[in-house]
Amino acid sequence: MKKLFEINRSANVVAFSFALGIFIGFSPYIGFHTVLAIAVAYVFNFPIYPLILGAYITNPLTLIFIYAFCYKVGLWITDLEVTISINWSNLTWQALFTNIKEILIPFFVGTHVVGIISSIIVYIVSYLLLKKFRGW
Repeated sequence: MKKLFEINRSANVVAFSFALGIFIGFSPYIGFHTVLAIAVAYVFNFPIYPLILGAYITNPLTLIFIYAFCYKVGLWITDLEVTISINWSNLTWQALFTNIKEILIPFFVGTHVVGIISSIIVYIVSYLLLKKFRGW
């Protein structure tokens, strides 16, 4: 966290980078968080450290808990009744894709909503902390 305060950019840019990294970290694109953070840093000329730090909010220790919470939020928002029925003795690709589709809709909605709300909170908190401790 100390390195976050030493970045020689405005508090607004650092806080926005950190918040954008948090949004990327909550995104459902598992396995692409680091690539997305690096790409955003270079395309938009944002500091890479806050983006990577935010993107790593989902790591092997937190991944299951964060995505389970996001899935529950997605179920609550979409108000879907998800019933998974897998006939293991006669498993077909169509049945597999039907079940995945029922799960993915609440998951995608939940991860994006929780990501947006978390990003807003992180932006406000990090901006205020940067302003306070840097004196800018």
